[in-house]
Amino acid sequence: MSNRRAQMGLLSILLLLAPLALWATTSSNPVLLGDGDRLLVLAPHPGDETLATGGLIQEAIGLDLPIRICFFTMGDNNEVASLFTRNHPSMIPGAMRPSGRQRHKEALAASQQLGVSTNDVVFLGYPDSGTLDIWQKHWREIPPYRSPLTRANAVPYQQALTPGSAHAGEDILDDLEEVICDFQPTHIAVSHPADHNVDHRALYLFTRVVLWNLAEEGFAPQLLVYPAHFTQWPQPRGLKLRHANAAPYYFDGQITWQEYVLAPFQVSNKLAAIRRHHSQYQHAAAYVNPLIRRNEWFGDFDPIALPDGQGQADIVEEDATHFHIDPALLQELSRDSDQWAALMDQHAKENQVLAESDNSMIHRTITGDGTSLTLTFQFLHPVETPSVFTISLYGYRFDTSFGEMPKIEIESRREQILAVRNLKEKLPKSTVQLIPADDDQISVSIPFEALGNPQKICFGARLTCESLPVDWVSWRLIDLESHEEELPPPEEEIPADALEPDAPSPAPELTESETPPPPPQPALVPRISLPRKPIRAKTEADEPVFW
Repeated sequence: MSNRRAQMGLLSILLLLAPLALWATTSSNPVLLGDGDRLLVLAPHPGDETLATGGLIQEAIGLDLPIRICFFTMGDNNEVASLFTRNHPSMIPGAMRPSGRQRHKEALAASQQLGVSTNDVVFLGYPDSGTLDIWQKHWREIPPYRSPLTRANAVPYQQALTPGSAHAGEDILDDLEEVICDFQPTHIAVSHPADHNVDHRALYLFTRVVLWNLAEEGFAPQLLVYPAHFTQWPQPRGLKLRHANAAPYYFDGQITWQEYVLAPFQVSNKLAAIRRHHSQYQHAAAYVNPLIRRNEWFGDFDPIALPDGQGQADIVEEDATHFHIDPALLQELSRDSDQWAALMDQHAKENQVLAESDNSMIHRTITGDGTSLTLTFQFLHPVETPSVFTISLYGYRFDTSFGEMPKIEIESRREQILAVRNLKEKLPKSTVQLIPADDDQISVSIPFEALGNPQKICFGARLTCESLPVDWVSWRLIDLESHEEELPPPEEEIPADALEPDAPSPAPELTESETPPPPPQPALVPRISLPRKPIRAKTEADEPVFW
């Protein structure tokens, strides 16, 4: 009997511990916050702050750490819908400012649900689905980007940080720098450069440039880069609050991941917060629900190091899911809203147009010889007419405004260079050398001088056919600086007989009435917690989670 009781006791312990095995699905390091930390969450759209960092935000609030949320756009487009088509979804009407104002209110409600005061929420108001276009084309004297959704070429929202800021690269950098310098975060959470949404990639790039600018002043916060929108991640689908998501498998071996594990009450509150984004949740619950689980992931690509412009690096491209939608998910979404039927039709027509031209980039090789940079791209199939391959190379120097640095785009096919531009300025095709390569490769070489003799380079690439995107790769960063530590100059030897010990200085005598002054104390900045008004419930069920 005693043996049976022991076996039953052991079985009970195993049953209690079994759910914990779900937590350790991917090797990772924990995300840790502590005394003195300050968390800034940069969100491309309302809702991203909750989906990607809702648990981490609650952790910061629980530790009474200063926190601020900054929204890059007002979310005046359906960014989830934009993942399911190659061109902008045709179901979206022209004027979307009322949608932006609605999502502004929802973002404030969701932030309060997570415990963040509305005083700590900032909106920049840049154009939804247009910020990557700004990054690629709208600098210097080029007219600002005009949004087809809001019909505006400047921030149209009075609730924004700087209403009237031009839809231009320099204005975005200025706003982000103001937010970061004002808050002085120790940790910045920002979207991933490989995210399938264009605004997520753009926010990462602009943030990187701002941090490079501030690095000269010794400012170096920890960057927490989060994945959010991928067409086939996470899996499995559905509302499974007790499950843990694995990190995106596309980047195995390329990223060292950090994980934040949520407590049950944090999962429940995260679900309640995302439901505050009612205009999005009601139409895309099937897409959003898999991101409401018991862990959150953070990780970034390491910069490609080519010290003094020399060396070689290879990148294997494993994410072949761009524009390839999970059909079961699309079917489920179509049951949530009639609008998805139009998206399904557009998606099918685009795939039909590209039936003979579908292709993927599968490998990149980056080589520097000290004077020029050579980029070799390998494809699943040869790049044939009418497909066009575009490589983007943007240089950065600490002593030059980023807007003034060259922003080179190279259009090519396998057999020829079609065009070379610095923004809208056409450059001689001889600026770039097309290097002979295999039929399934395109290889080009460009002098560092043409890039402004940069210290760092942002580079990306995309493949298009008849104005439709076929494939793209994540923007990556190249570090060309030499980081060898400079040794101090050797000290001159002094003859031993010239060395005489200095007489110790007598300590000042204190009278009985005098006491030494106390050491200086750091100034304390009080945090004032203002009472918050309760939020009227709308569609939240606020289901508790137990495990």
